[in-house]
Amino acid sequence: MLGFNTCYSVVQNVFFGCDISTIENDFTFMLKLTGAEEGSIFLSYIQGVKYIEPFVHADADIILTMSMETMEQILNGELDAFKAFTTGQLQAKGNVALAMSIYNLLK
Repeated sequence: MLGFNTCYSVVQNVFFGCDISTIENDFTFMLKLTGAEEGSIFLSYIQGVKYIEPFVHADADIILTMSMETMEQILNGELDAFKAFTTGQLQAKGNVALAMSIYNLLK
């Protein structure tokens, strides 16, 4: 089972390793992970600079909530994030169109 610290490292590597410069607007993104190893990952893209922190931020443009198990399946390629969303394993609040744009860049 994936632990929070490992998950944070993987998300950090993916986020900093991808080119999101085509997204014109700044954004904030909260990833809430539930379960035994629960935690939150706050990502932001402000004036072309990426930031990531392991904390909750109430004013995120996008809030994604899922179990650590679902997150692990997505990261391992066993589950598509869009399918997780449509089956209720992943809940999204806020700017879902922006979330889809970011997801397509991260794939």
